[in-house]
Amino acid sequence: MKKSVIALALMGAFSGAAFAQSNVTLYGILDVNYMWQELPTVVGTGTAARVSQESVDGINSGHQSGNRWGLRGSEALGNGLSAIFTIEQGFALDTGQASSTRAWHRQAWLGLSGNMGSVVAGRLATFSSGTGSFDMIGRVDPFLTGFGLASAGNTFYSMNATRADNTIAYVSPTWAGFKGGIGYSFNVAGAENVNSELDNSAIIAGLNWTSGPFFAAVTYDVIDVASTTAAPNPQDQKHLQIGGTWDIAMFRLHAGWAKQDNVQAVTTVTGGSGAFLGLPAGASFDSDSWLLGVTWTVTPAFNVLASYQALDADGQNIAGVRFEPDYNIWSIGATYNLSRRTNLYTSYASRDADGALIGNSFNATQFAVGIRHLF
Repeated sequence: MKKSVIALALMGAFSGAAFAQSNVTLYGILDVNYMWQELPTVVGTGTAARVSQESVDGINSGHQSGNRWGLRGSEALGNGLSAIFTIEQGFALDTGQASSTRAWHRQAWLGLSGNMGSVVAGRLATFSSGTGSFDMIGRVDPFLTGFGLASAGNTFYSMNATRADNTIAYVSPTWAGFKGGIGYSFNVAGAENVNSELDNSAIIAGLNWTSGPFFAAVTYDVIDVASTTAAPNPQDQKHLQIGGTWDIAMFRLHAGWAKQDNVQAVTTVTGGSGAFLGLPAGASFDSDSWLLGVTWTVTPAFNVLASYQALDADGQNIAGVRFEPDYNIWSIGATYNLSRRTNLYTSYASRDADGALIGNSFNATQFAVGIRHLF
């Protein structure tokens, strides 16, 4: 029995005949792995405290792809118009715990779709996020913004599965290889306030183009940071991401660049499992990021992935201490398809930091081997 029929029956149990003419699909990803990591850890307390590299290993989940399940559907309304929706929840396969206290924290949106495109509203993964129904740039990363430390989201901050609440967006159909979208969030995290100046609103935009072996994308996010007593006129946080791929025989070449202005610690600017970078109190900086990578299709079932990322930040003095988070990440991995829906994978990534304040306290190494199943 098709899973869409099963999902329809389940939804019908709750909603009666309302779903009788809807096409509803149950889908998800299960991902579990063994992981070994070497991470910076604070050893000791008080004046005796120091940062030491400590190793930890065990069963983990959601490495290649975050574990999730969801429902998506559509209903034909006539004249080429359809109602569409997606609700999606994440969880940890190694513990069975939900990834968030929100019931549908990955995606929760409803809209209308027709010949001229789609208009949707709700909680969306941004066009820049590397995930979700409307992602426009994740293909730039050989690791498709997965694989933990190897993900481009470690240096391209918007590509870190960023999501925005209270968003309305337009997504175009594909014309001559081009597809675009633009949206506005009235408050990126949580319900809107009576005083809108307390909301972190945002503009999100993306555009990509596909032609034969070529793919190119650009995304732009602007976060209008809320005013506070301490910061009555804060600067907007801006993330520009540009990248592309080129298929040559057995290889796909990847390249990307990002300019990120006024990256700062705005605790409410979070996307659940994805977020704009969290920093020490009072910290902010501008940065440029680069990515070069390759996907080698050794056989139709076996792929080798590799990438190099670098982030170059400007420096700022915070309470008399220099803060400048410069670092680079080397990554290599492989996937092997056992079937159309099940694959094995492995990856190794190393982060080396030399910026002021973070130094070797930010260095990390990660190795994983696991299995992923799509349903």
